[in-house]
Amino acid sequence: MGKLQNNRVLIIGGGVAGIQAALDSAEMGYHVDLIEKSPSLGGDMAKLDKTFPTNDCSMCILAPRLVSVARHPNINVLTSANVMEITGEAGDFKVRIFKKARYVDLDKCTGCGACSQVCPVKIEDEYNQNLCKTKNIYIPYPQAVPLAALINPEHCLYLTKNKCRACEKICTAKAIDFTQIDEEITLNTGAIIFATGTKLFNAGEKNEYGYGKFPNVITSMEMERILSA
Repeated sequence: MGKLQNNRVLIIGGGVAGIQAALDSAEMGYHVDLIEKSPSLGGDMAKLDKTFPTNDCSMCILAPRLVSVARHPNINVLTSANVMEITGEAGDFKVRIFKKARYVDLDKCTGCGACSQVCPVKIEDEYNQNLCKTKNIYIPYPQAVPLAALINPEHCLYLTKNKCRACEKICTAKAIDFTQIDEEITLNTGAIIFATGTKLFNAGEKNEYGYGKFPNVITSMEMERILSA
């Protein structure tokens, strides 16, 4: 990249490619905004057990990069965020971003997990390919960045029925914040890097293999989660 008007770079996608692009750009002196639609960074690589062809531990490769992104002074991470509109021209873009409320204060949450222990609601665990359940207030996975809980508003008893608040009562850090709302953010940036990664194929569309019908027919990503230590 050459000289930019405002010395900022926006990276769309917080998987391993976006993370590495953010680190490289930040080390070159640019201020980086890293946007990820999920509540944590890592993408599909965070779900893998081993990597081909070396059979190295996937998280052993990814985790140091996650830590570096979280600590780098030139990188601003925005999770649970989607790009709505991009206007402008090369060197001077304006980007509208929709950011979902987390209902947990990132600056206060310590990632202790006490809130998950008392939450009475269980939902499907997306990180584990819905093979098991997790609590409605949860940390996506142990090495997640940011290492903070979040609440699924669709199943939260307080947000839907105005009762419970068990997580708020037990949180000694006072990190639960039910006043948070979805917000729209506008960023100015000089360059944009798209690192949106992959989308898993819906195995249910291949009826001849019996996925969803026979319990012993699973996807490769489900196998990764089953095998992962």
